Amino acid sequence: MQLKAPELVEVEVNDQVVFKVEWSAKDKSGFNLTWKSDVPEAKFDTQEMEFFWQPKKDDSGLFRAWFYVKDSVGEIVDEAQTLIKVQELKQLPRFTMYPDSLRQRPYIKLLQGEHYRMEFVANSPTTSDESLILSYILDNNTDLKSFDNSEFHIIGNRIMMDWEPSQQQADRKYFEMELIAVDANNLAGRAKYRFQIIDQNLPPKLRNNINDTYIITADQGLEIDFSVIDQDNDPISYQMDVPVTTGNPHINTSGKFSWYLTSAEMSKMGSIFPLKIKLRAQDMDHPEDFVEKEITILKSDKNDPPVITKLTNLTVREGYAVQKRVFIKDNNHELSDLTFELDNEPDWLYLQQEGSRLFLMSDTIGFDLVKADGIPVQYDVLFKVTDPEGAFDSEFFTVTVNQGVNTVEVYRDLDRYQRETDALLVGLRKKINELEDKSQKKRSLKNTLLFSTFFLGTYSATGSFFDDKTVARQLVPYAGALLAISSSINALAFNQEGKINSLIIQLGDIEKTIIRNKSYLKTYSVEDENDDELRNNELVNRIQSYRQSLIEQRIELERLEQEYKELNYVQRRIKRYKRRGRINELKWNFINM
Repeated sequence: MQLKAPELVEVEVNDQVVFKVEWSAKDKSGFNLTWKSDVPEAKFDTQEMEFFWQPKKDDSGLFRAWFYVKDSVGEIVDEAQTLIKVQELKQLPRFTMYPDSLRQRPYIKLLQGEHYRMEFVANSPTTSDESLILSYILDNNTDLKSFDNSEFHIIGNRIMMDWEPSQQQADRKYFEMELIAVDANNLAGRAKYRFQIIDQNLPPKLRNNINDTYIITADQGLEIDFSVIDQDNDPISYQMDVPVTTGNPHINTSGKFSWYLTSAEMSKMGSIFPLKIKLRAQDMDHPEDFVEKEITILKSDKNDPPVITKLTNLTVREGYAVQKRVFIKDNNHELSDLTFELDNEPDWLYLQQEGSRLFLMSDTIGFDLVKADGIPVQYDVLFKVTDPEGAFDSEFFTVTVNQGVNTVEVYRDLDRYQRETDALLVGLRKKINELEDKSQKKRSLKNTLLFSTFFLGTYSATGSFFDDKTVARQLVPYAGALLAISSSINALAFNQEGKINSLIIQLGDIEKTIIRNKSYLKTYSVEDENDDELRNNELVNRIQSYRQSLIEQRIELERLEQEYKELNYVQRRIKRYKRRGRINELKWNFINM
């Protein structure tokens, strides 16, 4: 025998006090569970073993609840005690549920199979509601984003919840949701909501639309699919009420009603038409739940209903038009006498008759049907053909739209890339040539200065060998000064040459990359924006890749342009143009040369 209850439960004023008591024993016969509390409003559900109390705004303090297991003579054999601490209300964000009518303390009770839309609104007493950050935890599992058959959306300070509980959830019965709102002061308000899914039997539903009237033709079988779907997977009994037995009308265990009359049988019993029959599908476990339909049967002595002999599912891609033939057979009428209908079709799909042929048609489908995720769009369309006597045939088919390639946009991107890179290559080559010419001049100057430095150094070193008061001896100090100047210019020229050569190499690498990319694109033969080559996925991917590469190359060129402006000869040019008041005439942009 063991009795367990939580030792301490802490809540704030206005929060619910809810906890469970566990009583386990091999044999509970002869024992009973009792309880008491110093809270008069408290309740204890002995079936669910759950304690419940809703404190009021002035109910702060310490409270207790005691639980006892007593034997048949009233002796206590086990006991447990819970201390309830109710704290003053903090200025925390709070949640309000809409509609509040669903909340039947301590649970939000939902019926299995019904659709519910709930809204939980967070409000802060100290900060603006727009600053609140909302989140939620389901069944104490932080990785769980939604219950089965439910959807959650956080919009501003609201959490929207749509839920249609399933039979499996009704079997499990209890679910929990904790809502969290954090305000601008980093104070977190929490609210727990407990759901109880109440099991209920759902009536069966017809799988197909059933007409009010059907036509039976001699020597042709009449079939009606009266099958149903039972969401509880209960067994179904199919029944019929047909006032005649001729032709053996019957309905099978799958809900298919069938009736076949020969021409002789039809002529003998023609006076009974129009004939009313009833078809019924009943839940065998819950007989009060059923679906029943009264149908009128008309006879057709000569008319054969039209028949859809071939109607296949349709798959199309954005950027293309539809032209799909539908095959119809009617032994009594011309195609022009028949009426054709589409139900649930997309706006761009229509029927067109051309002589003795019927087509599903469309204009060129736009590129705005399939979203960016590329998931195909599907339509379940009903096609129906009816003859002048009211006889008809109908059939469902699926229209699937796959994402297409917008050749106009691809061609525009290709043309833009080629034009931009053509201009860029001209500018790059111009600057590379300029830098290479400047580098060559630097090398020539360097060689001249190296020779001058060598000559002046030698002259200075051998000056002591000249006779005094000779011109050669008098020129030695001047040679030393020239040597120092020559050495300084030589060092400066060498430093600038390295920067220039680095720019030449980097600009040359970009030039090579662009030329290589353009050569790859030239392997594709594209004449105009309608060229089928533009649907080539490899070409589309290359264009997207090269366009992205061009953006990165432009960023790199902007950096190199700054290095170019820092070169000495460029700085001198800038100063020269400034002195002349012509600084606006300088163009440095590598990208738009």
